[in-house]
Amino acid sequence: MTDLVLETSNLTRFFGEKCAVYRLNLKVPKGVVYGFLGPNGAGKSTTLRMVVGCLRPTYGKIKVFGLNVFSDRVKVMEKLGYLPEKPVAYPYMTPMDFLVYMGRLSGLTRKEAVEKARELLDFVGLGRLAYSKVNTLSAGERQRLGFAQALINEPEFLVLDEPTSNLDPVGRFDILNKVRRLAEEKGLTVLISSHVIPEVERVSDYVGIINNGLLVVQGRISDLIAEEEDEYLLEVSDSKKLLERLRKEDYVIEVRARDHKSVYLKVDLNKSKALWLTLPKILAEEKLALYGFRPIGDPLERLFLRRLGVAR
Repeated sequence: MTDLVLETSNLTRFFGEKCAVYRLNLKVPKGVVYGFLGPNGAGKSTTLRMVVGCLRPTYGKIKVFGLNVFSDRVKVMEKLGYLPEKPVAYPYMTPMDFLVYMGRLSGLTRKEAVEKARELLDFVGLGRLAYSKVNTLSAGERQRLGFAQALINEPEFLVLDEPTSNLDPVGRFDILNKVRRLAEEKGLTVLISSHVIPEVERVSDYVGIINNGLLVVQGRISDLIAEEEDEYLLEVSDSKKLLERLRKEDYVIEVRARDHKSVYLKVDLNKSKALWLTLPKILAEEKLALYGFRPIGDPLERLFLRRLGVAR
């Protein structure tokens, strides 16, 4: 990978004798959304806190735009926006006051900060609450305020730690859409952590999977899932007839009858198009009725579970 926004080398962090992150080598290219996936307690938040300079590693290096996060901190922070896992705002302030304050801290004039605060409050859906006290906001509204705060300095690199936590399904959908828009329309590079696979899959170009502090895989999602297979469950009038025909197809990796009407099918992902072309023909020729057809999981979920050593 070239033109990296973030590169870590052997990034390691101990808390006493406990190793939270071990020899992590993240590579985040410019202009992508990089999903950082892992189960709870895998080391995601610890990693992001080190990436933004809030926590010093035990050893290892972190470069953002080629700059050292600690020795070049001022230059790095000019380009970086950060939403922590649990965003904090002064409870006695209003969202408008808080964003103006954060804008001023990041170098904006008061006029610029006020204009930017108004724009962002509308963007995250808090315009009507601009002058309410922070301590009257719901957890989801505070999450949105934290998202706005991460954008106040117009960053080039946005680091989001579980940005959809505390949000209802509609709110999660909305924030993820906004993340994708920021990447596509403004060219932001985004590093987003989550343990929710469909959310990461929906917005990300690249993915890194961490488990027990170790990076088990990273790369472009399309490349990684190309190594996976598609799995389906078919319900037909006669599973034996379908089984005999499917065993002759070169795109089939595994096929077996679950009962006299159900068939489990695993297909080479690179040849899955052939399934859609041949299956209707097979059903017609064998005079089989199709009662049900559904995918089992999805390729990224299977990659995640396989890399974590979890059997389906």
